[in-house]
Parts: sequence; structure tokens; C-alpha cells
Amino acid sequence: MLKMISLAACFLCPSLAFSDEVAFIRYFESNGVVTLEAGGGASAQTPFVLASVGKTMTSVAVLRLVEAGAFSLDELARHWVDDDIRDGLGELEGVTLRHLLTMTSGLPDYLSDEYVEDALADPDHVQNPETALSYAFGEDALFRVARGFDYSNTNYVLLGHILENATGMTYAQAMERHVFKPAGMTRSFVFGSRPLPRGLPNGHEGGHHIRDYYEGDGFGDGGVIATAPDLARFYKALFAERSLLSGKMMGELLRDPRGEGYGMGVEIEDRIYGHSGGDLGFSTDVRMDVATGDIALIFVAEGDAATDWAMDTILKQ
Repeated sequence: MLKMISLAACFLCPSLAFSDEVAFIRYFESNGVVTLEAGGGASAQTPFVLASVGKTMTSVAVLRLVEAGAFSLDELARHWVDDDIRDGLGELEGVTLRHLLTMTSGLPDYLSDEYVEDALADPDHVQNPETALSYAFGEDALFRVARGFDYSNTNYVLLGHILENATGMTYAQAMERHVFKPAGMTRSFVFGSRPLPRGLPNGHEGGHHIRDYYEGDGFGDGGVIATAPDLARFYKALFAERSLLSGKMMGELLRDPRGEGYGMGVEIEDRIYGHSGGDLGFSTDVRMDVATGDIALIFVAEGDAATDWAMDTILKQ
């Protein structure tokens, strides 16, 4: 059943998503007015797995640490990576933090069919960064460092790992300090850092209900669970209020070194910024017209679901 409700009223709605229905949210905000459509038991406060939409948040955390002097963008990543991971990925020769952030490292993607099969069969087995990255160990580089572009999740798992080693915090703690709290995201967290909320929808994937996977550790490539209003708050803090990054770091975030429409964890198409996401049982997308401040986002508790609605909605305005 589809329902359309105001944001204010929605905070009084039930937070449970029904296990046999595909929960979804379509959220549009323009000039402070929010229109929200929800189905499958979802409401405005229903938490969803953001999947790769969270890469922008990982990037922001890294850039805030660059600003603080913890490391530089052109520092070699291998200095911040544990030996076993570094060795498995071919020593990471010449790979800098900048290359990881911009997907220009040439590192192969750990997120293979084999990884997905193992994650569905035994979530506990794969839920730590070293084991996840091991699915890319021994694989040939896709190209020489900085000579190409490839969207590889390995880059952002490494960045989450580097955040931990640079701060002495868990990835979840680093995100809380450097992203969630300064952006005012009060209903966001990294999965594995606390029990899953009762209202998290069951993700649907190939006839399976997916929940156990999200009891394990969340990684830097897509480990955030958040509500629709919280994701909108993040985008407003980052691109409208400009309160999360300095002008210099914002310039780095939005620089597209290979002309691929990709900066540092953000997809760029003229004045529309955002990111899509897909993980086991969940599909997401968010777009913001930075000229008008309009934000559209869609969450669907189903793998490989169509999420073009967010971009289409922004383009119609």
C-alpha cells in the first residue's frame, strides 16, 4: 500500500517495516517543503541501509582529517594499512589516499560474485575488512595507478580501514565524530556498532530476506544506516551550509581528475551532485541540485531495484 504523508506527521507513524513487503521511501525537499511517499510499512523515521551512498560520508571524514593535518591526500596509502592487507593487495605501490578517493588506484573490486555468495551463506565469515578485501588478494591491477578510472569498492574499504588506523577509533566512532554529529544526523550509525533497530526493513535479495548480514561490521564503502531526513541533513550541511568542509577541501571533493563525472565519493553531473548505492537487499540513490537546494532521494529494501526516480525528480524541477 502506498501512502503520502507530511514529514511532521510521519514521525508519529509506526517504525516497523513488514517482512513480506518491500519497504521503500521517496523523499523530495524543495524550499523547506518535504513530500514523502512510503510503502511496505516504512515511514520517515524508518532506517535504511545506505549502501554506496555512504561513500560520500567516508570521503568527508577523510578530508576533515586531511584538514586537521592527520595525513595528506598525496601520502602513500601503504603507510596506513596493516601488513597483511598491504601484502595481499600487491604492496599498494604508488597508491595514495587521493587515488583511493577518486577511484583511480587500479585496485580490483573485492565485491565479487563469490563474496556475495559467501555473504548470503555465512555473513559472519566475511564481516571484517581484511576478510572482505581478501576476495581481491592476488588479482591483477586493473590499470597503472592514476592512468584510469574504475569504480572499485576496495578503495573505500581501505579508506575506512585507514580512518581507523589514523584515529585510533573504530570506523563507526570516526563517522560519528567527523560526519554524523557535525551534520546533525541523530538517527544514523554504522552497522555492527549497535544492535539493529527493530524498524530496519528486511532487505529482499533473490527470494531471501536479508538482515543477518547487517549485524556484522559496516565498511567504508557502504556501512551506514540512516533515515531519509538524516541523509537530507547531510547533503544540506555539506553542499548548502558548507559546514563540513573548508573551501579548499570542497574543491578537492568535487575535482574530477579523469572526466568520469566522479570526484571523491560523489557523482557530479553539472549542478547535480549525489550518489547511487546497492548492497545485499537494498538499493538507494540521492541527488541534490546545488543551485536550487532541491533534494530527492529514494530507498528501496530490495537488491537491484530501479532508483532513477531521484534523478528524474530533480531534472523535472
